[in-house]
Order: sequence, then C-alpha cells, then structure tokens
Amino acid sequence: MNVQAPFGFVTGCHAGDKFMVAATLASLRHFCPQVPVCLTVDGDVDVSDLEREYQPIVLRVRDLPSAEMRQAIGASFHAKHAAMWAGPFEFYVWLDSDAIVWGDFTAQIRTDLDFQILWSEISIPADVREIPGWLPHFYFDPDKLLRFDPEFEWRGLPYFCAGVFAARRNAIAFEHYCEVKKLADETEPGLFAWGDMGMLNYLVHSLAQRGKLKTAMTDLQHIPNHHGTAEFEQDCAGWHFPKTVRRPRIGHFCGRKPFLFDRKAYSRPFTIARLEHHRRRHGELGAWLAVLNEEHRVLAEKIKRRLRPAAKK
Repeated sequence: MNVQAPFGFVTGCHAGDKFMVAATLASLRHFCPQVPVCLTVDGDVDVSDLEREYQPIVLRVRDLPSAEMRQAIGASFHAKHAAMWAGPFEFYVWLDSDAIVWGDFTAQIRTDLDFQILWSEISIPADVREIPGWLPHFYFDPDKLLRFDPEFEWRGLPYFCAGVFAARRNAIAFEHYCEVKKLADETEPGLFAWGDMGMLNYLVHSLAQRGKLKTAMTDLQHIPNHHGTAEFEQDCAGWHFPKTVRRPRIGHFCGRKPFLFDRKAYSRPFTIARLEHHRRRHGELGAWLAVLNEEHRVLAEKIKRRLRPAAKK
C-alpha cells in the first residue's frame, strides 16, 4: 500500500476482538476526528460495518503483496506490524484493540523520531545486578540473549507494552525483523516472550544502542493495572466521554480485559467507548443492551472452553 498521509492512527482486529476494536475506533472518532485511521485485519473478518461507520483505510494481511510477509506475520501477534512495512502512513500510532484514546495527545507525538516509546519509566536501573523475574516472563531472558547478541545491554531501559507505540514506516527493516525472528526460533526457541512484545523491545533497544534507530520515551500509555485508576475516575462523569480530559493519553486495558462481568477488571473508560459506538445506531438503551449482549457472548465462550476438557474425559 502506498503512503496516503504523513500521520495517522493504526489499530487492528481478528474475529475474536472485532467488538473491542469498535470501541477503539469510537474513541478515535470522538477525540481525534481529523486524524486518518487504518484498520489492519488479520484473517477472514467482515469489517464492512466498521468501514461504513468510521471510514478507516483497511489493510488486510492476506492481501499483502509479499508472500514472505504474509507467511511471516499472518495469524499471529506479529500481524500488527503490517503497518510498519505496508501501511498508509509515514508515521503512525499503533493501538491494540483493547486500547482507546483518552483526549487528543497528538501534539506530543514526535514525528522527528524513528520510534517513540510510549511509556512512563525506566524499568530496570542501569546498575542492577540480578535479572528481575518479570523480564524473562514478559520480554526475554538476558542470559539466553547473551548468546544471541553479546553486545546488547539490557539494563537501564524502558520496557514498554507493545500494544501501544508510535513509529516511522520501515523504522525496522522487514528483512532484519525476519532475520532476528528466524534466528531466535532456530537457535533459542522461546527466547522472546508474549507474542511480538519481547522481540519488539529487543529490536528497538538494540538498534537504538547501535545508533540505527532514533528513539525517545513519552508518558502516553496508561495501563490501569500498573498506573492505577484515579486519573480516569477524575475525568469520568457518568457513562459518556468526558468534555474535559486533564491529561490526554492512551488507555490500554491489557491483562484482565475490560469486561463488566469481571469484577476484578477495571473497565469504565473502555465501556464508555463501547457505549459511544453503539449509541450511533441504537440510542442509549439500545447501546447498553448491545454491550450486555457482547458480554454474554464472551462469557458463554469462556464457559464453553472450560467445559471442553471435562467433556473429553
């Protein structure tokens, strides 16, 4: 796909999370209505209703001109990176389908960079000696990575959640991405954790250390499980998008998904976005009924998955 705009948002979906990306698109339309949007679709999913409602540029992984690219990233967490190599924007902000924009923060996006890490802190001090247990679990094991890349320094870095970031098109060359993925899979299976997250963090930080990628960190990704819910609650009044957002940013509801039936999950801002999507066609009561119907389908599928092992016995 040719470049169609200098800047835009990109989000994506597959069959299982289409109802969630509708909330993402509703938030983009509300807070940043003038910014173009690309919807990356992995798999055979009908998104014609979302096209009519939000007019996104649709990028289907199955339609990528490169067979090598389709095979390398299709049907996986890596599908999101189709926008990096074949997307319509020169510079873009990526949001997973469980993320929403919360205010207009586009003035803080730095298009002078190659990759903007949207995170709030340095995760590991530069002088630390022991490897924290969460690093191999969520990203990679530095001891194993040492055999793969002995020059890489894993300390003193911001380890970010790969569900939200900003990047220049082709910031990471596709050939290099595939080379690292293949080498890791063949020499150290399981080196990179959590889909594309460990690998993306390694690529961004290692290329930056070698002077091949211009990066910076900006506090624009808010994960309630990590950063708390107080700021969101200060903004929220009822079940509509707030008229005033004190600190514009991206709300990323990863971990426990933002479902109403899950009492341990914080879901209010995301539910507001879901309601906003359904209000366009169904009104206030109809929007609530649509959200509850989505919740019922998700809960029913969860119960089915839990019962299947028992049924086989």
